[in-house]
Parts: sequence; structure tokens; C-alpha cells
Amino acid sequence: MPKEILPATYACDCGFVAQFTEDEVKETKARSRDLASKQWLVSGEGLAKHLVMFETGKWLTILCPNSTKKPPAKSRERCSGLQGRYLAFIHQYTQLHGVAPAESDLQSFFKTSPPTIHQMVLTLERKGFIARTPGQARSLRVLVPADELPPLR
Repeated sequence: MPKEILPATYACDCGFVAQFTEDEVKETKARSRDLASKQWLVSGEGLAKHLVMFETGKWLTILCPNSTKKPPAKSRERCSGLQGRYLAFIHQYTQLHGVAPAESDLQSFFKTSPPTIHQMVLTLERKGFIARTPGQARSLRVLVPADELPPLR
């Protein structure tokens, strides 16, 4: 079980220890509370990147690249039809290309504007359907199990 070691150190089940400054942790916890969405800090490099997740101002868990477990989620709300199509596209694109789609790929497929695509990505993230690393290209990850996604039309 991952654990929080105060004040700003987090230990993963795999043995990795993520360390941050107290200010970084305080700021991320505040953002998760103010934005009412999951926020995270990244520790490690390359394939060893661990995401330390926060929600409602509290530490939630560590996403480990070595783990096959899904991140814990609140009781998941259902997605709308359009949100389901976005999730299905992101999942299919990732399966086909080995990388997540860029927002421009979503824009081309759904034939809509960049701000519309970005707002949908933010909505999907806020609702816990996807995770992403802000500022990192092609970092979208669908958190909904594949068998719960609608078929892509």
C-alpha cells in the first residue's frame, strides 16, 4: 500500500520514494481543493515516472508505472454520449498508434475548434475519466475500463 511520509515524501509499493518540497505539496493540495479535481506531482524520469495524486486537498495515491492496478476513483459518474465518444477515440487511437492523441488529432476527428477540444479534455479530467500531465504532449490516459467504453462510430 503506498503511503505518505510527512511532510512531503511518498513511498510507493515498488520501493520508489518520491520527495517534494513542502511548498510544492501545499500548492498542489490547494489546487486540488480549489479546482475540485485530481491534481498530481511527478517524480522520477523516463519509464520510472511516478504520479503522486491529490484530491480535495488530501493525498490520494501514487500511480506507479510498474503497477497494473487502476487508480482509486470516487464512485464514477456516467459519461454523456459525446464524452463516451471522446474516450473511445482516445482509447482506440492509443491502441493503434502506441501513443495518445494530440488535441489536434481530436480536433481533426471531431471536426471542432481547439478551445472546444481543450474544454472537453479538461471536463473529462475533472470527472476522473482521463488523466494527463499538463505541459506534456500526448499524455492522455483513459481511466475508464475498456469494456465500459462505447463503440467508436
